[in-house]
Amino acid sequence: MKKKSCNTCNWRFDVGRPFPIFHQDNENDVEMAGEYCESHTFTYGDECEPLWCEECKHLTKYQVTIGETSKENPSFDKRK
Repeated sequence: MKKKSCNTCNWRFDVGRPFPIFHQDNENDVEMAGEYCESHTFTYGDECEPLWCEECKHLTKYQVTIGETSKENPSFDKRK
């Protein structure tokens, strides 16, 4: 059996699910990814953005931009 995968992010489509985990066409997945970034930003003060594959719309990663604001946030704990 030939394995099908995305040419951009190498996500395998033959895992038995119509949508991969965290898919941009699923409103619940987009909402959960956004909530994760909001929580991360509130806790650490960094900017967070979910990045979706342009070809298959699978969540590829979260892009976190670390800046000086994370040091000024009283909730920021470097030991975590």
